[in-house]
Amino acid sequence: MVTTMKGLIRAPKGRTRTVVGHKYLEALQSKVSSDSDTSISPSPPTVPKQPGLNLLILGITSGTAMDDIDFALCRFTQESPETPLYLEIVQYDSVVMPSKIRIDILSMLQEDAAPPSMLSQMDAEMGHTFANAIHIFTRKHGISVDDIDMIGSGGQLVTLTGTPPKGQHRSNMCLGEGAVISAKTGVTTVSDYRTAEQAVGRQGAPLFAYLVGLLLHHPTRLQICITIGGITTVCFIPADNKGGIDAMYDWDTGPGTSMIDSAFRQFGLDPTVDQNSPLLHGGQICHEVVEELLTHDEFLKTRPPKTTAREIFGDAMAMRIVTMCAYRGCTAADTIATMTRFTSTSIAQQMLLFGPGRDAINNADIVVDGRGMSNPQLIADLQGEFPGARFGSFDKTGVPRNAKKAVGFAMQAMEALLGRALPVPTNADVRRPNTITGKLAPGLRWREIIEKSVQFGGAGRGWEGLPEVRELIVKRKG
Repeated sequence: MVTTMKGLIRAPKGRTRTVVGHKYLEALQSKVSSDSDTSISPSPPTVPKQPGLNLLILGITSGTAMDDIDFALCRFTQESPETPLYLEIVQYDSVVMPSKIRIDILSMLQEDAAPPSMLSQMDAEMGHTFANAIHIFTRKHGISVDDIDMIGSGGQLVTLTGTPPKGQHRSNMCLGEGAVISAKTGVTTVSDYRTAEQAVGRQGAPLFAYLVGLLLHHPTRLQICITIGGITTVCFIPADNKGGIDAMYDWDTGPGTSMIDSAFRQFGLDPTVDQNSPLLHGGQICHEVVEELLTHDEFLKTRPPKTTAREIFGDAMAMRIVTMCAYRGCTAADTIATMTRFTSTSIAQQMLLFGPGRDAINNADIVVDGRGMSNPQLIADLQGEFPGARFGSFDKTGVPRNAKKAVGFAMQAMEALLGRALPVPTNADVRRPNTITGKLAPGLRWREIIEKSVQFGGAGRGWEGLPEVRELIVKRKG
């Protein structure tokens, strides 16, 4: 027979009781004492209303192209775990990536075996770069860093192994040490989201199906989000009457803008300013090269779930395509046009091979975001492939397309603090919810935000998981 001494809280079977905020502990103790001593108070105890959630979080990320560092300062509010989550984008902007570190990283990636000292130096250097960029962003917009509760850093992904050879483990290298960011800003920082995903058996990317699903799901129409960054990701969200976010699925389709950017640099052009260079006018597509690439690429033939990064569709692949085109007498303009067509065709091919079929896609709403939005030929190719679909921008959700990933990392930072799981796509390797969504580097207000987290949800929630967010509402300005 197990007895409970007066004044002690019984820990649930199979769990270890952990130290929590004193206010939360007092509320729990009051409830347990009232339940165990009915002679003192036979009536049900009155539990005071617990505070809702109110967190100001800065999301930060740098894409595969490594041209800018994107920021989104988000305020998340929620009355209780069962009510809708509200998102207000207080400010968003970009800071130009310093050319030196971009060149250093690109040079490192072109080497077959970068020494460990170089990798560790780049990791620390990127952490300092992000921290400096945060101070530039906050000063520009008159924001006090001290007011920010948390930072969610997506880091700078340089390599990702989602499906390793037998005997190896899933892994990634994402530069930008969170502890450096925390130390330089004083703000609690969450990072290494991909490692957290891989630790529970998933591939580490894509990461934003939960955000896309919550923002785009529709009562009766299929929603498709095509994110054309350095790598392209596609996410399908069936209509709510066919499963909605509980039936969504996503994967990396392959190349985005990274190879096109690499080709620009190989021809002595800057992809950020030379898109309209006279050297690129009148380019002719080499269909032979496009067909060969589509037919023989192993990644494109692999069924989802799958993810990729620069190690497949990066500088080496771009150089190979440039060489293939040069052998056939192509000009720089011809090569860029060929690479663009390969990119758009690979996206459409993947959607048709592994999506719900051409008819369903032609009757869907297709939202496009990412840096590829600035390439009119990519968009025109996709519109030509799916003429019946209704194309639109991610901006319609209230989240600017250039801020989506930064908002996503901010939201994941909040969920890491709360220990709350995110919705998992149906085609994930492992459907088990993951409440460990990143690594935390405590800042100066660490105890304060931990107390906010513990109090959210009310007494008795300390040992229970919070329910997933089922509704996200964007507060629009004006």
